[in-house]
Amino acid sequence: MFFITILSEALLYLCFALLAGTFILRWVPANSKPPVNVSISIQLVATMGIAVLSFIPLIQLVTHLTKLDGLGSAFENILLSFRVGNAWLFTFIICIVLAFYITLFGEDKRKISIIGEMILLFLLTIGVAWSSHAGSIQGVYGIGIHALHLIAVSTWAGVLLVVSWFSRQTTSWLPFLKWFHLTAIICFLLIVLSGILLTNVTTAETDYKDALLVSYGQGLLLKLLFVMPLTVFALINGFWMKHRLKRESSFNPKPWVRAEFLIITIIFILTGIFNEQSPPMNIDNLIAHSGYAPILNLFYQGTLEGISVSFIFTEVGIIFGILALSCLGGSLVLFKMKQHVALSFLASVLFVLMAYFAMIQSIAVN
Repeated sequence: MFFITILSEALLYLCFALLAGTFILRWVPANSKPPVNVSISIQLVATMGIAVLSFIPLIQLVTHLTKLDGLGSAFENILLSFRVGNAWLFTFIICIVLAFYITLFGEDKRKISIIGEMILLFLLTIGVAWSSHAGSIQGVYGIGIHALHLIAVSTWAGVLLVVSWFSRQTTSWLPFLKWFHLTAIICFLLIVLSGILLTNVTTAETDYKDALLVSYGQGLLLKLLFVMPLTVFALINGFWMKHRLKRESSFNPKPWVRAEFLIITIIFILTGIFNEQSPPMNIDNLIAHSGYAPILNLFYQGTLEGISVSFIFTEVGIIFGILALSCLGGSLVLFKMKQHVALSFLASVLFVLMAYFAMIQSIAVN
């Protein structure tokens, strides 16, 4: 069930991204984007996917309460009495409304119709944020920053998803990059800001480095490490891609955009993993109840006794750090050398592995 929940959360983010990218690109004039076509049926699948996938985390709660009160009473109790149930009921209703709206206006290019879709999608982000860790801890404030985070991620990832997988041509790519580059920068800044605020909410007074002792902190670390190669690919597809397209009009940029989107997908999966973990609000109680992170037990060479982490310099950590930076720089050099995108993507993955080993070899548990 754990892996199903993780997969469902990643797919949930992809559904949001698909709808956001579709709506945004319908708003953009035809001469400022590659020709794209996302069918009504795919949009409806993504919409109902949000309804179904957002319910999966509730299955365990339904199963538990069914043993006590029966299935009908369990459903009624969850939907009407639990915050997560209220949030899902709201999300489900909005999904039904959005599905009817897409059926009626999904091919309508009038601005007013697209605005209606965007408003309904915004309401869906509120529904998902309502059931989040931040929403449960900080109420309206937590819902707001989680919704902001989801909107920024969906905008960036959604446009990449649609132009890289639903466009058959590479015409108008330079005009597309002119506006999307700025959009991606704004989204990135919003993601960083909301990510910091979300981390402050979910870790409360726990020191960030102490959170590395538990699975939530380990997942957050891996997510942050993948953000660095994502930034490199964003620079490639934003800055250097323009110059290359001007010099080589026949160059196909879609594989590089797909690689950037694939890194975002990995981040979605990692987000699903640590969202299923208990936030480190009280690190000593969490360790006593759930133990240290299994991945830390696997790679940490010292003795896991304590609740505090300090960073130290070690020869092994420095070596892995140098290798990590070399891999990160190598992913950019490979683009400049006109090598296959797979090599650059592999260098990015190696960066994450080397950087993670460098971090683990540079901590001491006290």
